[in-house]
Amino acid sequence: MIYWKNWDIKTKLIAINTLRMKRCYTLFGLFFMCGFIMVAQQPMKFGHVNSQEIFQAMPELKTIETTLESEFSSKESQLGTMQKDLQAKQEAYMNVAQTLTQEARMAKEQELQELSQKIQNFYMLAQQQLKSKEQELKMPLYQKVQTAIQEVGDEGGFLYIFELGSGMPVFHSEKSVDVAPLVKAKLGIN
Repeated sequence: MIYWKNWDIKTKLIAINTLRMKRCYTLFGLFFMCGFIMVAQQPMKFGHVNSQEIFQAMPELKTIETTLESEFSSKESQLGTMQKDLQAKQEAYMNVAQTLTQEARMAKEQELQELSQKIQNFYMLAQQQLKSKEQELKMPLYQKVQTAIQEVGDEGGFLYIFELGSGMPVFHSEKSVDVAPLVKAKLGIN
């Protein structure tokens, strides 16, 4: 029991504030422990999915692959035409090289080098364009799969859904739920 009679006002205020703080800490500790117990009693739900497998099963992917193959064939055809043109010019040059003057030979060789450089530039640009087109066409599908996984996670009350395709999980128990069928159903894939 605290005897207040002999204390000055400042000491009394300090004692009152100390008691208040002790009560606050006690209440905070009780609330924290209750919250921890409530969370600990709820079952933790984990899932796993191979999103690449789901991505490969999407029907839209076949359309994208057909479009990309068409683009590739077009670029390959253009490149083939350019290479045949270069080869024909090289053969024509080889047939008349000995009859040409030094200046004419140098001009023809310069022309052949420029054409060869043009083909190399076209090849590199075509690769970049095809890669860019692939990313442009596939990105919405990746986002669609990711959105479906997030929706399944929210609806199913999963704490975590691990990606099996990335090679990250070393172990997964039978308690971990394979959410691939749920994601496929969300995307309308059989």
